Amino acid sequence: MDNEMLNTFVYFVNERENVRIRRAAGNLPPWTMNPVLRDHHFCNIRREDDRGTKELRKVVTDWDVEEIADLPWVYTAARLFNHPITLYTYLMYGVGAVKKRRDRGYKIFNTAYVVSTCGKRMDKVDYVHRVVMEVANIQSLQIHNTSCREVFNALRTVDGLGSFLAGQVVADLKNDRYLEYAEDWHTFSVMGPGSKKGLDFIFEGGTNERNYEDRISTLELLTRGTIPKLHRQDLQNCCCEFSKYIRYDLELPGRRRKFNANT
Repeated sequence: MDNEMLNTFVYFVNERENVRIRRAAGNLPPWTMNPVLRDHHFCNIRREDDRGTKELRKVVTDWDVEEIADLPWVYTAARLFNHPITLYTYLMYGVGAVKKRRDRGYKIFNTAYVVSTCGKRMDKVDYVHRVVMEVANIQSLQIHNTSCREVFNALRTVDGLGSFLAGQVVADLKNDRYLEYAEDWHTFSVMGPGSKKGLDFIFEGGTNERNYEDRISTLELLTRGTIPKLHRQDLQNCCCEFSKYIRYDLELPGRRRKFNANT
């Protein structure tokens, strides 16, 4: 383990949270003197604090899902489109209305997640609708589940729902009734490409599917009491954001997303 990187991770998580607190309190920017955090975009340390998650959650709440068993397919649509207006249009008026908005030049997908048709020659909107309907027809999801891992495994049976996106849907379900009492609510997480890079910085490389659980639990143990309390999905998300922080700080190659305090 690289102890210097571990200390930097603790600093990053705390300072990113301080940025959120200062901004929420109405303080004027800059909300940090750290030039990397000041000038670049980073997600919050808790996914529920991110604007995109709040906006999608409001659409689902306003749509007023009567059956909890509908939430898996609703949040699958939410994360595949990842665009609040598109989600509202899809839930209220269906796939045809989404296509009409697209044909009129409106933005349909948010590029935060890369969603493709996985090589299939078909309309991308139709492809998303097919994935959503397959999730809706999974029998094991039509009851109120109590295990994040079981729901994740069920979602992964759908062609077009990779590990990362399935994990994102589970994260939504944890915070909206369906999985709020799951036995593994705190410990469930899924490694993504960004969190792998972050753990590689801290553990000096070699993170993989076999050692991921051991490393994320070790990181949780070592940072307990030094950063805000996080469930492991948020902790792995912090690893992803930390990988960007190190890349920017060390001026390593890769895409950069600048932050504008006025937006």
